[in-house]
Amino acid sequence: MKLNKMLLLLLIAASLSAADVEYNTGGSVGYLSDLSGSSSGWGEWFITSYTNETSGPLQIAEFGFPCCGVPTGDFGWVVWVDMPDTGFPAGNPESCDFHGAFVPVEGPGGDPSVYTYIDIASVENIVFDPGEIIVFGYQNTGYGGQTPFNGTETWAWHNSIWEPDEKHYRTAVLEIGANNWSAMEQRTWSGIKSLF
Repeated sequence: MKLNKMLLLLLIAASLSAADVEYNTGGSVGYLSDLSGSSSGWGEWFITSYTNETSGPLQIAEFGFPCCGVPTGDFGWVVWVDMPDTGFPAGNPESCDFHGAFVPVEGPGGDPSVYTYIDIASVENIVFDPGEIIVFGYQNTGYGGQTPFNGTETWAWHNSIWEPDEKHYRTAVLEIGANNWSAMEQRTWSGIKSLF
């Protein structure tokens, strides 16, 4: 049983390996969370900010969230684009620019350190420019993976406000994979032919 679970974790961890840019609030891709936060006792959503530090636009490929619980609603994963700074957004989770549902790999009572990966590029074309700051995160429908505070700012939606996880000596673990993007990739074949 342990071998099967280890193989599943390795396959899931390899999921982001094809992304051009990878980031995890734990410090390394696939970071195994060692704490967990309850959706009923702490955060209903966990979010963090990310800045495009490359020289070109990036398209979000996928998210990875260590969590367990029931399927989410329509605002299971959330993204705000063109943020003024690296802080939390002004509005509630439903004020985001992009959102979608997902089903955690681990159901209720499962292991909250197991990642659920969501293929964002297949459902949304979220592109952000060099220097642009985005905020992304997920709805916690059971338990969400965390780690002792490591200097990375994350926030939790609790009692109708965004509250810093640092206040509770924690960092929520969230992962993003993005690919280099060019406008040419989004053109239709007929549009390309019309250029010539």
